[in-house]
Amino acid sequence: MAVGRAALLLAIGAFGCSGEAAEDSAAAGPSGRVPLEAPRLLRRVSLDLRGTLPSAADLDAVEANPALLREFAAGYINSDAFEERFTSLLAERWHTVMDVYEVGALDYGLPPEQLGEFAHAVGEEPLRLIAHVVHENLPWSQVVMADYTMAPPLLVNLWPLDFVEDGGTGNGWAKARYTDGRPAAGVLSSNGFYWRYVTNVSNKSRGRVAAISRLLLCTDILARPVVFARSQVLDPEEAIRTEPACVTCHVTVDPLAASMFGFWWTIQYNPYEMQTYHPERERLGPDLLDTEPGYYGTTMGGLVDLGFYLSQDPRYSKCAVESMAEQLWHRPVGFDDYEAVDRMWTDFEADGQLPQGLLLDVLDSESYRVGSLDDNASAATREREVVERLLSPNQQRLLLSDLTGLVWTQNGYVQLENDKVGFRDLAGGVDGYTVTSPQSSPGLTWVLSNKRAAQAAAFTLVARDFGQVAATVLTVPESARPGDPEFTSQLEALHWRLFATRADSAWVAEMGELWSAVDLVVGPEEAWEAVVEALLRDPLMVTY
Repeated sequence: MAVGRAALLLAIGAFGCSGEAAEDSAAAGPSGRVPLEAPRLLRRVSLDLRGTLPSAADLDAVEANPALLREFAAGYINSDAFEERFTSLLAERWHTVMDVYEVGALDYGLPPEQLGEFAHAVGEEPLRLIAHVVHENLPWSQVVMADYTMAPPLLVNLWPLDFVEDGGTGNGWAKARYTDGRPAAGVLSSNGFYWRYVTNVSNKSRGRVAAISRLLLCTDILARPVVFARSQVLDPEEAIRTEPACVTCHVTVDPLAASMFGFWWTIQYNPYEMQTYHPERERLGPDLLDTEPGYYGTTMGGLVDLGFYLSQDPRYSKCAVESMAEQLWHRPVGFDDYEAVDRMWTDFEADGQLPQGLLLDVLDSESYRVGSLDDNASAATREREVVERLLSPNQQRLLLSDLTGLVWTQNGYVQLENDKVGFRDLAGGVDGYTVTSPQSSPGLTWVLSNKRAAQAAAFTLVARDFGQVAATVLTVPESARPGDPEFTSQLEALHWRLFATRADSAWVAEMGELWSAVDLVVGPEEAWEAVVEALLRDPLMVTY
């Protein structure tokens, strides 16, 4: 559903409101979806793919020639910023990035200030591999068949990993291979996946099967209805062998679970147990589950074969299409999306399951480009389509860092990327365990965290740029006052860069009044802080 501008203005209570967005000039189709103007759409693409705003030059280019949008999108996918941003987008669905795991940094003797860095590294490991596959435009099968993972030096120094070639310098992520004999199965061989989806003596890795089915086949086993023929209480082990309602599910789940016992930990909360693959325990699966490893009726050798069978399942490639669409459309895929999804799936298969073409097709879709709805939109379309999205905490962090230089941390924790001491949940994010979907409409804690981030970013930007020869964003002369050409040009440049819409004279006058009111009390530097903070909290800024 749409996040109304009026509702946002009321919720945010910004110092001033921006000039009205340009009227949508693109004609809506029969669906009633009116696409965003090209500059505003480029802003959406850039925030989704890089987490940062497009440059003024990029905005100028697509304003003059909207046909350049796909070219810019392709460039953003291949930029250095893509993998970090796409990893965070994946975390909203995969839920592997958490603050706390059964083993933490202190168990390895790391200092407290590395608690946040360690937790993020663990959770990001499988997601970084997926992001790498997209960034390098490798076949989608590599997600479950790659013979390497992605890791930073921190994990390579702790886990049985070696960098491939000369990768891994500083805090950078690079290709690495496990040295403990685990099979090559892409994300299914990554510690990060199994540390998030743990198991126990009664579950016997079945929960891991459910996670794999949901994430890679878009089939939610746990959502299947179960109707028992009788009401008496049964022994669980007997039920899964004799009760029809149980057998129909377990006949599929248990053979898959039997392939994962190299990650069976006999001692939980133990770093060595959890970081190491145990080939000698692979046969525990068939023994404990009383079934051989198999994939939907086909016998397989174990985890060594699971990635291959997954990659050959038609649901696997279709799920890639559905999940990418859902995340970028910010809503579930429904029956009404069948034609669009089927068309993208057909192209994805024809292109050898190369992900960049799929990603670009999703960005070209009506549901991604929609900026408003006209009178032709049905009630179902109005209920379904998301025409405005809230900035995620990750996007806000990346945007503010790139634009203003703000680095908001405490005791080694990135404040917008954790909940242990930070504000990820409060700012509308996903913590991977208790909050598993991003916030879609503004709330009180979202407003407060946005306010504090904007205040800090405004202070940082003005301190860096105001009156400085090397200023990059706030280049206005110290002597400029409302009504001066330099003052007006600065406001117009900020409006264009931040909102991707052109400022009108009424807005410029309103910002000039705000600036003058603050300048009268505390001076020009603080006046620019007030103006910048108002812009960073404006609805056109915090939505996209």
